[in-house]
Amino acid sequence: MQSLIYATRTVTSTLSIALMGFGLNSANYGGSFNADIGLNTVFLILTVPCFLNVFVTHVYIQDKCHDGVNFRVYLRQFWDLAQKRAVWTIMLFNFFFNLFGSNITTTAAPYVQSVWANVDNVNNSVMSALGALIFAAILGVMGRWGTTWNWRFWIVLSTLSAVAIDAVVQYLTIYNYLRNQWFYLGVPITEYIPQGVLFIITTFAIVELAEEGNEGIIYGLLTTVTNLPSVFGTMVTNMYCERFQVGEGDIKSDTSQVRNDVATTYVVYYSSAVFACLLVFLYPTQKKMLQEWKQNGTKHPWVGGSVLVGAFSILCVSVTANIMTMFESTKCYHIAGGHGCTP
Repeated sequence: MQSLIYATRTVTSTLSIALMGFGLNSANYGGSFNADIGLNTVFLILTVPCFLNVFVTHVYIQDKCHDGVNFRVYLRQFWDLAQKRAVWTIMLFNFFFNLFGSNITTTAAPYVQSVWANVDNVNNSVMSALGALIFAAILGVMGRWGTTWNWRFWIVLSTLSAVAIDAVVQYLTIYNYLRNQWFYLGVPITEYIPQGVLFIITTFAIVELAEEGNEGIIYGLLTTVTNLPSVFGTMVTNMYCERFQVGEGDIKSDTSQVRNDVATTYVVYYSSAVFACLLVFLYPTQKKMLQEWKQNGTKHPWVGGSVLVGAFSILCVSVTANIMTMFESTKCYHIAGGHGCTP
C-alpha cells in the first residue's frame, strides 16, 4: 500500500512538471517560447485540485466515529516509543543520511546544465516527466518484490550507482569531452532506478515503527526529520562553494581554472554521498531486525529526549530560515540559502 501511494503521487506529479515546463517556457523564465501562461495562472490551476480534494475526501473517505483519545495517555505512549532504540536510531539515520547523501551538493549544477550542456527547459521537463514515470514503476516493483531484500545492502548499492552514473555525465560535460543536452538529460534517466529503490527502502521503517493509535505522529515525526537536512545542506553548500569560481559568470568564461573548481565541488558532492553509505549501521537490514529493536531494546530516555529536542531545534531553525528568505535584508544570509550579506 505504501509503495502504491507513493507511485500514484509520482505519476500524477508528471502533470505539474509538464505544466511548469510548457506553461512557463518564455524568455522571462529562460525558455524559448514567445509567451507564457503566467505564474499566477499556474497557481490558479494548482489550486483547483486542492479544492477538488476536499470534495473527494468528504465523499469517499469513511471515518468511523470512535471514543476520543486522552491527550496525556497519547503523549505517554509516544514518549515510551520515542525512548526505544528503534525510533531514535531511525531519526538519526534519516537526518544524517539525507544530509550527506543528497543535500550537500554544488551551486554550479544549474549553470553546468544551462550554460555548458545548453539544456532547453522544455526538453528538461519532458525528461523529468519520463524520469518520474520510471521512478513510479520502480516503486511498484519494490512494493511487490523488494520488501524482503537486505535494506542496508540496497541502500549502499543504490547510492553508489546513482553517484557513478551522475559522475560520468558531469565530468564529461565539465571538461568538454561531450557537451550535449540529450546526453546530459538522457543518461541520468537511469539514475531514477537506484533513486526509486533508495527512496522506498528508507521509508519502509516508518510503517513498521508506527503503533495503533499513534500512526500519525510517528509518520509526521520521521518524515519531518527526513526533510530537515535541506536547510543545513543548502547552508553548507553555499558556504563551501563560495571558495570556488562556480558562479554563472565563471561558468560562462569556461576557463581551465573554472573547470577544475567545478570538478572539485562535485568531488565534495560525491564524497559526501559516499560517506552517507557508512551510516547504514543505523538502519536495520530488514523489518525483523527493526521489530527486535522495537520490542527487545531497552529504553534510553536521555538519548530519546536529546534526539527529540535536537529535531525540534532544527525545525525551528528551518522555519526561521524560510521566513528569512521572504525579506531582502535577510535572504542573503547563508542560513537562508544566500551567499552572504555585504556590509
